[in-house]
Amino acid sequence: MHPNKDNSNKGMYSSKRIFKSRIFISAATILAAAIILIVFGLLKKTHKSTLQGQLENTDYRVCSKVPSRVVRFLVHEGQSVHRGDTLVILSAPEVNAMEKQATASRDASEAVADLTQEGTRKEAISSAYDVWQQAKAHTTIAQKTFQRMNNLYQQGVISAQRRDEIKAEYESAIDAENAAKSQYDMAENGFRSEEKRVSAADVDRSQAKIEQVKAMLNETVITAVTDGYVAEMFVEVGEFVNTGAPIMNISTYNYWFTFNITEDKLPGIDVGRHIRIYIPALNETIPARVKLVKNEGNFAAWKATRALQDIDLKVFEVQAEPLKPLRHPHEGMSAIVVK
Repeated sequence: MHPNKDNSNKGMYSSKRIFKSRIFISAATILAAAIILIVFGLLKKTHKSTLQGQLENTDYRVCSKVPSRVVRFLVHEGQSVHRGDTLVILSAPEVNAMEKQATASRDASEAVADLTQEGTRKEAISSAYDVWQQAKAHTTIAQKTFQRMNNLYQQGVISAQRRDEIKAEYESAIDAENAAKSQYDMAENGFRSEEKRVSAADVDRSQAKIEQVKAMLNETVITAVTDGYVAEMFVEVGEFVNTGAPIMNISTYNYWFTFNITEDKLPGIDVGRHIRIYIPALNETIPARVKLVKNEGNFAAWKATRALQDIDLKVFEVQAEPLKPLRHPHEGMSAIVVK
């Protein structure tokens, strides 16, 4: 056998052995890595999961009660405000016109009320008295005329028709006198008590309308109802806002923590229990008290665990209130329950 051929065969055999060794080592490395990952995963499952939630707070939207236009803002986003601070000034020309109209209506009602309370003027009373006296004198003349004509009728001097005509004139004079007397009595006595009450009620109604319009005008200067800070502004100066349209959002300092926890982690979390919560954004751990444990409802998400435990876990909302003031809190900050 040729010596060069033998050397060539030995080299090929050695290369195959090296290649197979590398494959074996690679496979063993992959298998070891898989085993390590599986073991690590199993060990990790035995650790308690982190209960993470977020910081929430109460806020309210500043709205306009009357259609108006934004004239001026006295605050900006992020600014702290205190109760009673002026936030925005609005302009409502229509409401100003309503105030003038209501004031004019009140003045007219008061004039009518004064008229009913003071009664009829002396001139009108004197005029009614004169008319009554004239009617009374006419009745006296008509009575005497009827008496004469009646005597003549009895003597057969005049006809019955003529006597009846004179009698009708006499009776008409009596009715005219009674009507004049009623007019005089009405003028002297003034308006009835019912009419006076109606006029007084008109004054009260007009005054109530003025108070209503003034209340609407007061709404054009909007102030803060509680302490907080301006979280967001929705309109700009010069924009028109309708009734109920939001102008800005005020976040208050009434904070609490909210966690969505599956029922398998609820043991030990009871209302009134004290817990410790870490806030990464503030790098601070603060004490808190559980104030609410509430079922999210049948419509809420369930955690499927049938593949592992043959059950489904329901989600509960847990709220906790901080037992000490927070430094520069903001809604949405992460909160972690410290075991």
